[in-house]
Amino acid sequence: MRNLIALISVLFIATSVSASDEKLRVSWFSKDKIREIIGDFPAPGSVEEAYDFQVLLDYQATRTQAECDEAAAEKTPTLKSMFGDLLTKKEMRRVWPHFIEAYATVGLNSAISKKLFDRPRPFNANPAVVPCIPLATSKAYPSGHTMIARVFARMLSGFYPDRENEFMHRADEVALNRVIGGVHHPSDIVAGKKLGDAIFEQLLQN
Repeated sequence: MRNLIALISVLFIATSVSASDEKLRVSWFSKDKIREIIGDFPAPGSVEEAYDFQVLLDYQATRTQAECDEAAAEKTPTLKSMFGDLLTKKEMRRVWPHFIEAYATVGLNSAISKKLFDRPRPFNANPAVVPCIPLATSKAYPSGHTMIARVFARMLSGFYPDRENEFMHRADEVALNRVIGGVHHPSDIVAGKKLGDAIFEQLLQN
């Protein structure tokens, strides 16, 4: 997620964007709105947190090297890394200009959310969790990869509605890979999908 935040910084410096800028309109939810959309993450020591860790450990015990390699290939969440196998080069060139604003918007909301909730990554909270992909240094809740995959999938479905099931399924795979890789709790994924959907609806309004 550091790469995503770095891109946002470059966009802000290069275009002097604001919430109402005509060149690049990057909008964000207030902290209260974010909390309303996704709620708090499972409390430490709760039954819900125990379930999160059990799911992580179950995947850890059964994951394959191929699954870890796939998850690692998505470390930097871009249109190509997540959906490149579903799009031709021509389609990629066609849609990408429409995705820049969404990329920056998701990244900013992700950064705000992670700072707000300050949830440790699962491998930092439980030494039994051993990731098989490069470690993430940002906080866990909500999952930024899930957010961007969800928004991109819904946008792609607008361009190619007959392939909506493919795009949404791929977004779900990207999200699950973060759990399989050991860098996100399942509840981070659930929250990421909720916030991603809310961001998409906001982008439509803009």
